[in-house]
Amino acid sequence: MNTKNRKVTKAVITAAGYGTRFLPATKNIPKELLPIINKPTISYVVDQCIEAGIEEIIIVTRFGNHAVEDYFDSEPALEKYLIEKGKKDLAESIKEIYKGANFIFVRQNPDLPYGNAAPIYTVKELIGDNEPFIVSWGDDIILGKGVGVVELVNMYEKEPADVILNCLDSSPEEISRIGAEVQLEDGSNVVKKIIEKPPADKVKSNLLSVSPYLFTGKLFKYLQPKKDSKLGEFYIQKGINGIMKDGGTVRANVTKGKWITNGNPFDYLKATIEIALSRDDLNGDFIDYLKKRIQEYEQKK
Repeated sequence: MNTKNRKVTKAVITAAGYGTRFLPATKNIPKELLPIINKPTISYVVDQCIEAGIEEIIIVTRFGNHAVEDYFDSEPALEKYLIEKGKKDLAESIKEIYKGANFIFVRQNPDLPYGNAAPIYTVKELIGDNEPFIVSWGDDIILGKGVGVVELVNMYEKEPADVILNCLDSSPEEISRIGAEVQLEDGSNVVKKIIEKPPADKVKSNLLSVSPYLFTGKLFKYLQPKKDSKLGEFYIQKGINGIMKDGGTVRANVTKGKWITNGNPFDYLKATIEIALSRDDLNGDFIDYLKKRIQEYEQKK
């Protein structure tokens, strides 16, 4: 594996879904742009990539929707208006949205079969054969400083691998409900087995794999859209399993951050609360308000 000394400079963020669980709000606004307080969900993902030193951010969107691209573009008229109104700090915050990295926007190939590998395979030509890159879903956030993408990049620099999975310390019930169980070789961070949504009573590990991921271009060797289209499944997990089967190195990072998502309305509410509680400018008043409302609610029951 010739991956040593390769700096991680690219990230692929997906924003190509229809967000059907949030209709009608997502009729013309991508789910990834739904605001969590005063920032869209995807912006938290981008900020973490920039914190990790990512220089090029490739955002995969769907045809007919330019809203994500517009968000990360400059807005001279708005910036000028804010400055004229004496709100220079706000104008600077708008500039920070698009100054932190080089953004590339790609429309997902509609001819690819359904699955989470489709947006990744769409940008295959933008990734080198052995080049390391981050993949993150645009509606998943690892909350905290120095976590998530930062942890993956740091691990890769110390211990290169073909794949690094971001994992949570989780319960058997959560693993069975949410996604993939990750089993490690004894005493190491090397992954020996990944099991998709096993029954809770069959779970042997406490590790759950969630976005973001770190891959190298080697992944594309194991993604076969023509073959998978016959099965109706086109998922990156098959690529990871192919790498492991051929003796590639897959490692796991157990994040120190908190995983939140806006995959459905209830998770979106939880994400809003978690981010509000993490902000020093909001959490005091917000906690007081929650306590008051919960007390009022309990009294009315």
